[in-house]
Amino acid sequence: MRILREDSSLETFFSPKSVAIIGASEKLRFGYFVTKSILSRTDLRAYPVHISADKVMGVKAYKSVKDIPEVVDLAIFLVPSEAAPTAMLECAEKGIKHVIVLSAGFAEVDEVGKQRQEEIVRIARENGIRVIGPNCVGVTNVSNRFTTAEIDIDSLKEGGVAFIAQSGIFGTVIIDWAAANDFGLSKIVTLGNKCDVDEVDLLNYLEKDDKTRVICLYLEGIKRGRGREFIETFKRVSRNKPILVLKSGRTQAGARAVRSHTGSLAGDDRIFDAVLKQTGALRVDSVEELLDFAKVLATQPLPKNEGIAIITNSGSLAAMTCDELEKLHMKLASFEPQTTEKMKKIAPYWTSIKNPVDIGPAMLQVGSQILEAVLEDKNVGCLLIISSPPGILVKKNGMGLDLVPFYKFYRRIIDKHREKTIIFSSFGDYDTVQAAKEVFEKSGIPVISSVQIAARAIAALYQYKEYLEKSK
Repeated sequence: MRILREDSSLETFFSPKSVAIIGASEKLRFGYFVTKSILSRTDLRAYPVHISADKVMGVKAYKSVKDIPEVVDLAIFLVPSEAAPTAMLECAEKGIKHVIVLSAGFAEVDEVGKQRQEEIVRIARENGIRVIGPNCVGVTNVSNRFTTAEIDIDSLKEGGVAFIAQSGIFGTVIIDWAAANDFGLSKIVTLGNKCDVDEVDLLNYLEKDDKTRVICLYLEGIKRGRGREFIETFKRVSRNKPILVLKSGRTQAGARAVRSHTGSLAGDDRIFDAVLKQTGALRVDSVEELLDFAKVLATQPLPKNEGIAIITNSGSLAAMTCDELEKLHMKLASFEPQTTEKMKKIAPYWTSIKNPVDIGPAMLQVGSQILEAVLEDKNVGCLLIISSPPGILVKKNGMGLDLVPFYKFYRRIIDKHREKTIIFSSFGDYDTVQAAKEVFEKSGIPVISSVQIAARAIAALYQYKEYLEKSK
């Protein structure tokens, strides 16, 4: 049956002015951190709802949402699943139109839980209420620091990547990883059992969100009856913003795990893969690919031409990269004669100035000049720089070299050629990788550890460019 959408806007979920916390708790258990986070905000009118407490964390509490002196924008359910239908009915009577059900114990558990989920959907449908969940951690809006997840919101950096995850804990893990790696996010949503709001709704919303440049999805399955809308929405949104998709349940064992996790039907993976290719969305095979591809797509322009150049201090890493690029039908650039002549004058005789350009330990001495020569070549649309110097160079008991000034000089050259796609790969010693991240990632140049993933990210850029050109 169709869910009514009297209020089709999802913005209220991300920017409410008033919030009711139904089942608010000041005890250190499920819901404690959500309650604390929301009640501590000064820009929200927050109303804890508790069946017996007069106050929660020092804030006046209400026995029922119906006792709150205003119609609030958003209600958050922390109550057990058996209490959810009553809470939803009271929200309907109060006129609340947006609900996030964080509680578990619904269709993902057993038949009784499924019936409870169907009951809250029925009440929502009849009263035009939009629902996220159940069995999720809800939403996070990095720009206004509003979250219903149990996270340290202040540790997050604002950026252009949005995440839609069916799994609550996976969404939280992504947030924690982003905070630890200074990765910029715009909005994060976990959908859980998707009793109402699903990835199609969120794609429609994020398409118009000017803070989001790339949309990432972790899916376990597609809601029954939404297949055609799924395809059409993905096609349309892909023409405006790149979409990355990581899907589990690809095998029989994975599909069984998905059913027990969120109650989803994973479906035939071959059909899903074929459908996704029609839409322009980019499928990834791992969490690492999802994050690295997002980093590249959010920061880099699409390549102007098909020529790919590689500058490296490691012939073996370059060879691995070339293997991956060839498997993906990507083409290395043929340098203009003047580029080769410039490099001959710069590079030591024992270096290779073909593509890949392997200058080994001369990377620090002549790397910046080689970089400039390659970036000035009209046949180069995309450049991958592989720099993995030995750790002994930077260790205090070794040479004690500071790589940051060298990399800053590289960056000044790169800044003159930002119209080209440029990716940096650094692998090995922690301090050498951190030096690269400190200089490049802070100025919008992605640093990727795996050269294979870097190659696949480059292929994804070309794949997305091809889709855009065909869909004009």
